[in-house]
Amino acid sequence: MRTNWQEKKQKPPGGDLLLSGTMADNVADWRHRWLVQPNMRRFVAMAARSSALRPFAWTEKELAEDVLPDRRRLTMALQKICRHLAVTTQEGVALTHPTQAQAANYLHVHETTLTRYLRGQRVPPVGAAARIFDIACQDAGGSRNVGITREELLELHARAEQERCGNCSRHRDAARAAGQKLRTLRETHEQLEQTAAEQARELGELRQRATRLKQETQRVRAAQPIPANEAGPQKVRGTTRAATLLPVPHRQGDRQQSKNGASVARHIGRRAEELLHGGRPDSTLALLRHTTEAYTSTEIALLVALLRTNGQHELAGNLVHIYGRDRSDRDVVHAALMLHEQDAVADAEALLRAAAARPGSALSHSGQPRPLK
Repeated sequence: MRTNWQEKKQKPPGGDLLLSGTMADNVADWRHRWLVQPNMRRFVAMAARSSALRPFAWTEKELAEDVLPDRRRLTMALQKICRHLAVTTQEGVALTHPTQAQAANYLHVHETTLTRYLRGQRVPPVGAAARIFDIACQDAGGSRNVGITREELLELHARAEQERCGNCSRHRDAARAAGQKLRTLRETHEQLEQTAAEQARELGELRQRATRLKQETQRVRAAQPIPANEAGPQKVRGTTRAATLLPVPHRQGDRQQSKNGASVARHIGRRAEELLHGGRPDSTLALLRHTTEAYTSTEIALLVALLRTNGQHELAGNLVHIYGRDRSDRDVVHAALMLHEQDAVADAEALLRAAAARPGSALSHSGQPRPLK
């Protein structure tokens, strides 16, 4: 006995009226109309769009300029081989215009991997290249239809692999050379740092030495009485005023003068030793310049005579030249007189010539100095 709902006509949401029947038949027919038919329409539309392109157009890929020659030949061979594939669906339907995704599924490789093979971005393993060739040969009916033999493809693959290994070896050599250069630069940097540290230490020692010399010079000048011919009027008056406060007048052989003279002699002797054992030329030159700045004309004359006595003629000549070039005409003339009194006539003349060659010197107005007698 039929119910009322079975006798009523059914109208699905988008189709014609269905005659009364069992519920299972109605559901099956509804699924066919709404699920299968739209998918079939989309598939037909995709096939129509793909048929508008050339078959296997996705194999015609441009290669980058940096692709190596042997790899380029292997890639071009793989592109030609893939054009002979007879791609079929899982249902066994042959596709005249297969897509790259369908071809990759047919070859059992990933679509991205197949793209890299066909662009020359990657050399396929020898097994993958042989499998692609075997499938294409089977679909084309033999290697004669493919245009290349299996041995020729494997030879191209071997050359591409060898080319890649050679390129890797060149990269390894370049990396090795860069590493060696880096190590050399590090060693040079360490040597420069060590040299800079040594120079900084030497500079600190020279500064300490110069400080000690200045302090010693100040002590010597404070202990030494200023000669009347070297002091100005105010200094002479000050010295005279200080001398009047002493309990006894200064006489030849006075113990205070003897003490000062002995201190000056010791100081000049130490400076001569420093010049003799100066070591480096730059430190010796710096010591000579400091000597000409700190010593009086009398001390310079005594020091030149002491250097001549010790056979250090080059040091004595340099000291005379620097003193004549850097000191005033008054100091130069007084030092020349002191040298002349010590029978160092040649040094006195050299001192005057050095002062006369200085721009702005009053000694240069009268021409070359006359020889001293």
